[in-house]
Amino acid sequence: MRPITLILLAVFALGTLPGCKRIQDKLRRLAEQSGVTPKPPPLKPAEPVLTPEEQAIEKKLQESAMLAAAAPEPDVPKAPAFELNKSAVVSILGYHDFRERGGSPMLIAATKFREQMQAIKDSKIPVIPLSDVMAWKKGEKNIPEEAIVITMDDGWEGVYTFAYPVLRDFGFPFTVYLYKKYVNIGGRSMSWTQIKEMMQNGCEVGSHSVSHESLKKRPKGAKTDADFQQWVLSELKDSREFLEQNLNIKCPSFAYPFGIFDDATMETALQIGYESLVTVNGQKVTWDTPNGKLGRYIVHGDSDTNFKLATSFRGRGDVGSNKFLVADAKNDKGEQLIQLTPKPDAVITSRMPVIEADLKKIGTIVPDSIKMRIAGLGTVPASYDPATMIVRFQFPYKLRREECAVSLSFQRDPAQPAEVVSWRFKIDLAAAYLPAP
Repeated sequence: MRPITLILLAVFALGTLPGCKRIQDKLRRLAEQSGVTPKPPPLKPAEPVLTPEEQAIEKKLQESAMLAAAAPEPDVPKAPAFELNKSAVVSILGYHDFRERGGSPMLIAATKFREQMQAIKDSKIPVIPLSDVMAWKKGEKNIPEEAIVITMDDGWEGVYTFAYPVLRDFGFPFTVYLYKKYVNIGGRSMSWTQIKEMMQNGCEVGSHSVSHESLKKRPKGAKTDADFQQWVLSELKDSREFLEQNLNIKCPSFAYPFGIFDDATMETALQIGYESLVTVNGQKVTWDTPNGKLGRYIVHGDSDTNFKLATSFRGRGDVGSNKFLVADAKNDKGEQLIQLTPKPDAVITSRMPVIEADLKKIGTIVPDSIKMRIAGLGTVPASYDPATMIVRFQFPYKLRREECAVSLSFQRDPAQPAEVVSWRFKIDLAAAYLPAP
């Protein structure tokens, strides 16, 4: 092969390699001095012309890319991810019938019921629907640190006549448990019209069986174990379907008649779709309470014992043993009785706030009686200065929740019941993340 041919091959070979421009030019000059002009490399095929549709798509892609590249980074971090509070405690109250005058275990006077609801209102303990409790137990939402649920069994007309107006006035949600054989039958049973009206004003409906018989006692017609199991199933299932069809609702809760049940009944109820099953066992509901054994405090018309047990939370005392002060209470001179910081319902930006209560206008205070509780923390080590009569607590870490609930209890005299003031404030988490101006 001639030397000039080798030179030409080298030119073309180097033309395909990056960084060889100088060598390529030198070899090209040698080829030209020898009288040989290399052929230019073949031209790349021309790009096909885009159709109007393709041009539109290309334009959109380019604009999208430009917008994405130009989008500024957010200055404020996203709010903290949802964090479920598993430390809440719920007390479920259970009632039966109401009259103008009561006095028997299952019959409560209307005036007594109103007094109890007023005490709950004054205590600032929230009353929430049972459905919120179950949403909390599913991990779908948070509920207040302390909360009360109100339920009523059987479907007596006294619920509509005497209890419902009180609950409506206070804005309290509640649940009624109805059994099939005592709905809309006249006498002292509630009608469909009354039930539907209550459902428009905070009432949820649960099942209370078909016949209200004990689910552990075999009826006369059930001769075999199989017959008995079928009867239990019908008591659970037929009562729910009856309510769902007539009220056009989902009925996810069941109250055991007389509170009597066993594990087999509970498992059957859960398997056919009930989400919650309530008993008459006087126990508060926590995150770990089995859904098939939610305790209730049955409130009697002739005794306040169960009501006091139900409304006592973590050493706070029942609502009947404390005097609850509204946050904006005033003395006989019209002066603010307690100066609170942060103010009730205020929105602050500090995630490590200082909580203070100025008690000068109260008068004498028993220092050892002062207790401050914060939702999610329980009792906190608040300080008290007898000279200024200011109770103070500094959060030791940054809050991650948007709302903070505080309650402060104290005694003016050792012989007097404790007084409690409760208030809430909010933290603007987004603003808290912004840099200081």
